[in-house]
Amino acid sequence: VGKSTLTSNLAAALAAEGKRVGVLDADVWGYSIPRMFGLGSDRPPVSPQRKIMPLESRGVKVMSIGFFVQEDAAVVWRGPMLHKALTQFLEDVDWGELDYLLIDLPPGTGEPQHSLVRAFELDGAVVVTTPQDLSLLDASRSLGLFRSAAVPILGVIENMSYLTCPHCGERIEVFHHSERRWAVSAGDLPLLGQIPMDS
Repeated sequence: VGKSTLTSNLAAALAAEGKRVGVLDADVWGYSIPRMFGLGSDRPPVSPQRKIMPLESRGVKVMSIGFFVQEDAAVVWRGPMLHKALTQFLEDVDWGELDYLLIDLPPGTGEPQHSLVRAFELDGAVVVTTPQDLSLLDASRSLGLFRSAAVPILGVIENMSYLTCPHCGERIEVFHHSERRWAVSAGDLPLLGQIPMDS
């Protein structure tokens, strides 16, 4: 649904406003943040204090499992190994002073999400979806997980919401918009934005 693209763009926008920003790519099976920031083949150095140093691009500090494996390699970690890797990326990386650490999660309610909410206090979650029923159903599952862990839900971003015709400027609804809309939650959630498709 474009979570990595939105995370990367939000991080770059915050950095452009002078904020100190880091991005942790917690999607260990579908890591794409290194490529988003043009860091695909680079490897993070280790400091004399044995801390992993995040790589930087566009004023953003970046850490990903993708820095430690070949770009086309499959990562098959589960359970304790996955939990240890995420914990290391948060505790053994020298992030320095940050205003924001954005964590790009895989879809659904899998092990990375459970590891994070069990081990760390998160300031909030932003749910990314597209207009269709299936995407909203996935979003509602994520909302349930974060609510059960008392993580504040900051709002929802609808990605690929529509297309503006390049010839006439008319708004085109490319996907069927669900009748459920934002009734993915028991209460009202702020709609933070509707991002159009744009080549």
